[in-house]
Amino acid sequence: MERVSDHYATMALTEPQLNQIRQLEEQLRKETNKDVVLIAYEESDHNPT
Repeated sequence: MERVSDHYATMALTEPQLNQIRQLEEQLRKETNKDVVLIAYEESDHNPT
């Protein structure tokens, strides 16, 4: 898991969850005629001192 800030890290997703995101990306692409990329983050346990 990659930390993207002190508060959030990229989220590990299951294959079904990834498929849901891909389907939503495709739906948004069709609706907007723009390339869409969705990224999942989760709150990080990292606490900077």
